[in-house]
Amino acid sequence: MSQKILVIDDSLAASKLAESVIAQNFHNIDVLVAQRGAEAFERFHLAQPELILLDESMPDMDAEAICYRLLNEPATAKIPVVLMATNGNADSIVDRYSNVVKVLAKPVTPDALLEVVGATLAKARPGANPARQLLFHDPSRTVFSGHTAFFSLRSALQMAYGDRLTGVLRFFLNRNPIEVFISQGRFLFATTRNVQLYCRESPAILSSTSLGLIMEAQVNQAATGCPLFLHLASRNSFPHDDVVQIVRDHGMRVFSNLWTAGRVTFEFEELAQFPDYAKNFPPGAEDPDNWVLGSLRHVRYESLMGSQRPDPNGSPAYTRKGYELVQKLKVNDVEARFATAINGAESLQSIAKRIGIPLNDALLIVFRFATLDIIDYWSSNVLALPGGGAS
Repeated sequence: MSQKILVIDDSLAASKLAESVIAQNFHNIDVLVAQRGAEAFERFHLAQPELILLDESMPDMDAEAICYRLLNEPATAKIPVVLMATNGNADSIVDRYSNVVKVLAKPVTPDALLEVVGATLAKARPGANPARQLLFHDPSRTVFSGHTAFFSLRSALQMAYGDRLTGVLRFFLNRNPIEVFISQGRFLFATTRNVQLYCRESPAILSSTSLGLIMEAQVNQAATGCPLFLHLASRNSFPHDDVVQIVRDHGMRVFSNLWTAGRVTFEFEELAQFPDYAKNFPPGAEDPDNWVLGSLRHVRYESLMGSQRPDPNGSPAYTRKGYELVQKLKVNDVEARFATAINGAESLQSIAKRIGIPLNDALLIVFRFATLDIIDYWSSNVLALPGGGAS
């Protein structure tokens, strides 16, 4: 399993610098980013890092508040924190919080960063994946397995779909895997026992449901993986008629976290019988690419790792099969307008202005389309090479 470093810094330039230096000098390390303290704690629900690089001044909470919360939560108490100091309060924080192992003055030099990352990761001995330890199944039922350093998330879904498999496709990260239930190659829903990750954006949907029943459903999901909406529906306590669609949509939302989690391992377990909560759930009609597109729409720009953020000065061009593929996808109105505007020569900023969408929205569409191999995206550095650099 890849080691992960979380950079908590509201400066995207600083995060990109850290990611670039680490990528050039260390193998098998993913650099996740958060530009707000609250956003950082969301990242912990997804993938627990081996090291945190924390800017001393954050826009929504100060470094001391972040260190205090990290130190007082069992899941994060032992994660070493390197404080990147800007305002002179670092020494007092180091004295009070044992999880702060080093202070680096900003601007951080590459040499100082390499020294502290190397020393810290050398002490972190990778152990068995805790998500795997929660599972008790016959290894002979594993149809295929892999790692997203070699096979993409999309490829894993395509394998299950193409071979018309029945079972569960698991992606291992943090303490609980994200699981996609599949019946004869057709997708049912995705779920996880990580209730905080699954329920992160649910309050509005659950506003008319009693708190006691919600807590009961959350406990049940943590124990079994049953989506809380299905549990509430079984208790006749969920007011929404279209529970099936809500479970599907929420599954895509929780799966979308995988796109920004760095590299993970996965495996497909063939099942002769689904758990009771999934037995009668109707399969969806999406093929893997439409399922992937649906999940990619839930990815937020601020959650993208630095290496995933497209150059705003670049230019999109269709791949050899890209135009044919986009015709088969159920694109929304904005995606359709963007698809028709691609001509292989115009810059992204020009396209965004011409079709009237914000640049960040255009960048997210580039991320979606590039993930689906619909487009190649030429950065401004490549375009500036002699002869255009795109041949």
